[in-house]
Amino acid sequence: MKLNDLSITFHTGKIKECVDFYVRYYDVKITFDCEWYVTIQFQSEVNPFIFLSFMKPEYGSAGTIFKGGLTLNLNVVDVDAEYARLKSAGIAFCDEIADHEWGDRSFSVKDPIGNVLCVYSPREIGPEYQKAIKE
Repeated sequence: MKLNDLSITFHTGKIKECVDFYVRYYDVKITFDCEWYVTIQFQSEVNPFIFLSFMKPEYGSAGTIFKGGLTLNLNVVDVDAEYARLKSAGIAFCDEIADHEWGDRSFSVKDPIGNVLCVYSPREIGPEYQKAIKE
């Protein structure tokens, strides 16, 4: 698997508190905010792709598949090829591959300690989520 980037999503009921903390003390920018999922970007002259995300744990499939740990978001060139590769290898999927209005095509699996790996490729963001884009 060749990654374009990797980001981490923390599952928490304290999204606002977390975002406020990072904005106040680490001068981050909010790049996406749809209330149940917020992404922040750290300022860097070396690597402009340093992101953290915070998600309400009860939202969508995360509420049924997530039981602790975190989510690693793996941005890949061809999500369909990765899905086919992992399916042929016999991995169990938490979420089957699907297009999402928030701007990705993704599937998810769990690692041996319960962390969710969301493997995705970006897609155009649907009208419902356009207002969530902050930058």
